[in-house]
Amino acid sequence: MEATASRKFEPVTLDFEKMGGLVPCVLQHAYTREVLMVGFMNEEAWRISCESGLLTLYRRTLVRVWRMGEEDGHHVHISRVLVDCDDDTVVFETVPEHPVCGHGYLSCFYKEVPAELEGAEH
Repeated sequence: MEATASRKFEPVTLDFEKMGGLVPCVLQHAYTREVLMVGFMNEEAWRISCESGLLTLYRRTLVRVWRMGEEDGHHVHISRVLVDCDDDTVVFETVPEHPVCGHGYLSCFYKEVPAELEGAEH
């Protein structure tokens, strides 16, 4: 699927009550399966994402619905939507044309925690 092609999705009913009106959502690369970011959405963001095919989140820091790319035009086109068995978490698959991380990285998960081998001398 082309990254810029827009799809519409049927917004199934999610359980927004467990987390006070929000559900976590994971943005995942459709081909590599790399986790790109984790965000939250309320019912309005869920509806807009499904109707437009463009990832729309609820930004807790801004206290409002926010479409990814609304500032620079680099929207995130959704290629596939998966809902977990409890209807309270969503995975969005995409093929991003631009970094999704606010720090310029393709993925927000670029910081690796170093491991220490057990039994290693200090």
